[in-house]
Amino acid sequence: MPLDDIEIFKGFIETSFIDWRAGLSSVLFTGGCNFRCPFCHNGPIVEDPDMWSTIPMDYVIKKLTEQKKWVERVVICGGEPTIHPELPDVLRALKGLGVMIKLDTNGSNPAMICSLAKEGLIDYVAMDVKGPLEGYSRWCGTEVDTEKVADSISFLLKGGAPCEFRMTVVPRLHAEEDVYEVVRYLGPAAAFTVQDFRPEATVLDPDFADIAPFPADVMESIRKNVRRISASPIETER
Repeated sequence: MPLDDIEIFKGFIETSFIDWRAGLSSVLFTGGCNFRCPFCHNGPIVEDPDMWSTIPMDYVIKKLTEQKKWVERVVICGGEPTIHPELPDVLRALKGLGVMIKLDTNGSNPAMICSLAKEGLIDYVAMDVKGPLEGYSRWCGTEVDTEKVADSISFLLKGGAPCEFRMTVVPRLHAEEDVYEVVRYLGPAAAFTVQDFRPEATVLDPDFADIAPFPADVMESIRKNVRRISASPIETER
């Protein structure tokens, strides 16, 4: 597909120090998502991506080329990037610039994740695991094919791509045991990040704006317990 015809990006942060721990990165946000997680903090571009202006691909390529000397990493997030069939064409164009690419995904499209990894179009994957797979739709706000989520996890755990897994812990929605169940499911080989819930911009379910995050001491206790369950590294919220 010609790059001029690709209209998937609804946001562009030219430089970020927090979206890829490996170093300075640019961040591109795709519009739309096949999940409706009530705690999503990017809800505005999920709920109605057509309300947001499209970032033209020629502009993206121009800016990334201009700053290539100091920004060599690009994060693709959303929304959910893998719902867009044009994504491989986009990543081929970005790879042509010589950048490294990190994909943020909900894991609902294992076929695309596998294809991107095998073609060498992604250097790192951060997959959100919303909670234990049993009853997964509760966390996602819509019906979800958990077999596909499990397939993505399995592919990454078997070395399909360098990766980490992340879980946002939401009071009233998650119990502490939900976190530990996810850790046990992923196993000791998985790098796992426990993220704090952010009530701002939860437009997909405004009731969540009134939920206070777990206190810092509770989150620290959860992280300590995770360390005891798994020998893998655990990071604070990115």
